[in-house]
Amino acid sequence: MPPNPERRRRLACLVAACLTLLMTTACDAANDDTQDPKPRWSSTPTSGTTKDLRTCEDGDCTVEVREGDVIPFGENVRAPDLTIDAIGPTGVDLRLSGEGTTSTFSGQSPDQGGVSTYNRTDFRVLEIRNDTAVLSIKPNGL
Repeated sequence: MPPNPERRRRLACLVAACLTLLMTTACDAANDDTQDPKPRWSSTPTSGTTKDLRTCEDGDCTVEVREGDVIPFGENVRAPDLTIDAIGPTGVDLRLSGEGTTSTFSGQSPDQGGVSTYNRTDFRVLEIRNDTAVLSIKPNGL
């Protein structure tokens, strides 16, 4: 029986997500002693920011979120819904879950040095303001 291409694609995506999570965790642990764990807090609004989570359906938005928010993505985005699990002084915890897959990006902050990517979608925390955060979500044309 020939290998199922869809199953191979899903497995490759799962392996990529796990490796990303492992690399992020290893880098965070290695830099624990040298980095200030507090993200930059800002009271200046980011231009183009919306509070309407539905604007992210196409996977391209800048949105203000609160803990517990769920950003639903449309069928054309290769990522499951995004849940904001926590916002605090150590950063923002993001969880992508759907169809038997869950990936978590913990402690995301404006000064982490880059984006977090899940299946051709980039996630970046631009600002953290008290109990809200501003996220940039963009398609990644790998």
